[in-house]
Amino acid sequence: MEDKITLVTKINKKIKTFYDKAYGKKHILHNLKHIEWQFRNNPYYKDKKISLVIIENDKEVKSHLGFIPIQLNILDDNVSAIWHVSFYTLEKFRGKKLGMKIIDLSNTYGNLSMVLSGSDGTKKIYTNMGGKDLGLLNRHIRILNKNNLEKYGGIKINIKNINIQNSDVGKFQRIKTLNLKYEEFWKNTKNRYPITVNRTKEYLNWRYLEHPIIDYHFMEFIINNKLRGFVVIRFEDNNKEVKAARIVDIICEKTSDIDIFSHIISYCNRKVDFIDFFCTGNFYENGLKHTGFFNNNIKELKIPTVFNPIDYNRRQNINFFYSNNSKNQYDIDLNDINNWYLVKSDSDQDRAN
Repeated sequence: MEDKITLVTKINKKIKTFYDKAYGKKHILHNLKHIEWQFRNNPYYKDKKISLVIIENDKEVKSHLGFIPIQLNILDDNVSAIWHVSFYTLEKFRGKKLGMKIIDLSNTYGNLSMVLSGSDGTKKIYTNMGGKDLGLLNRHIRILNKNNLEKYGGIKINIKNINIQNSDVGKFQRIKTLNLKYEEFWKNTKNRYPITVNRTKEYLNWRYLEHPIIDYHFMEFIINNKLRGFVVIRFEDNNKEVKAARIVDIICEKTSDIDIFSHIISYCNRKVDFIDFFCTGNFYENGLKHTGFFNNNIKELKIPTVFNPIDYNRRQNINFFYSNNSKNQYDIDLNDINNWYLVKSDSDQDRAN
């Protein structure tokens, strides 16, 4: 039986069987709403098929890879790129370079390829194709209820309680549609971040405001009727033991850092036990420090990253590596992690389950 490599047209029985073997029967890839949203409705994906690549024969699917096309803004230059996700080869077929074949096909959709929270096997493939491992995203944490975390986590947190200081600057409010001045705001603000996802209105609507499964709190920060920033928060509060608020995206003017983080803390206070924020770079160091956040890559406290059910022992970190497929040269060092601004909701690191 000859293998064939192809983009998926629809999720058939053979693919569902692969998902059962690779991920289990409860994995998000069994949710067709998620599949349609993530791999077909993406505004940067123009193909009629689903952005999933498989290698199969008449009997079974052997290897599988998802890719998410996006647009990177690199020093105000728009560059096509893709996230690699859901990469898996059945164990009995490993060592046959199937992974390299499906990555090669997907790479035709972007000048750069990227991975968040990749395995050692994926990193090896990236290294072999000239990719670079840029290390870990920072995980900034603000504790709101230390007693609860210590009680249910069985840990001791040697951090002093910090009072909540409400900001009286500006308005911080949840919205369902983007501000009419959003495009002007993004045009004026994006240069703060040398390399980041191009957050067009179409992208934000797809990623957050029109998400078919997750109820994101999309917050705008307004001063004197002018948009100064936005924050996207996801509450994970279905557990009786510990509740969390995830800052999954934030963009703001530099002069607003302290105020916007103060508003975030006030908004989440008494709703959750802690707030966390994964990101690369040192763009918000001042605002985070002044409002009581700490970098858990340094503290290494066992504060859960995975809920439903809560898992205190799951890996606390998210790594990042990339490959420059086109070999184009840019007027910035792509190998400096502090030139990149990536957040948890990039790639597939913030999903329904």
